[in-house]
Amino acid sequence: MSVPNLVHPPFFNGYVSLVEPGEIKQLLSSSLVDIKNDLSSLSNVDLSYRYQEGKWDIATLLRHAIDAELIFSFRALSIARNTISSITSFDENEYAKASEYTYTFEQLRDEFLNARKGSILLFNSFNEEWLQRMGTTDMGDQLSITSIGYILIGHWLHHKEVLQKKYGINM
Repeated sequence: MSVPNLVHPPFFNGYVSLVEPGEIKQLLSSSLVDIKNDLSSLSNVDLSYRYQEGKWDIATLLRHAIDAELIFSFRALSIARNTISSITSFDENEYAKASEYTYTFEQLRDEFLNARKGSILLFNSFNEEWLQRMGTTDMGDQLSITSIGYILIGHWLHHKEVLQKKYGINM
């Protein structure tokens, strides 16, 4: 199956390549079940665990996944509504530092699941013409709404892999 309109800066290739080709609305819907299963694997872990000094603890990694979900969904909405002149980048480490707080697993789980549900509802509200719309990043690269959907899915898959390989969590 060919994938339509995947246009994004090269930085996102790693995320996009983790996602099986398909129709973005279906892929996002399917990803919710996967995230629920993944998060259940984290229900009894120490959220303050860091695999190395200077690396994020598990709670911060989850908070980052939530922040990125919300930011990319906003970008998709802005492009769909033709209201954004350029898509600005964000410093994930500054966001992580600013979000230092003691979160419970339940807070993080519920917020991540609700953020993904919101992304699914948002993408389901887009008609085919909107899914083809493009935005421009602050670095001058083009970014399609469909690519944003793939980035949303792939971003979590990337961090799931980090949790497995670096943090030693079976998921």
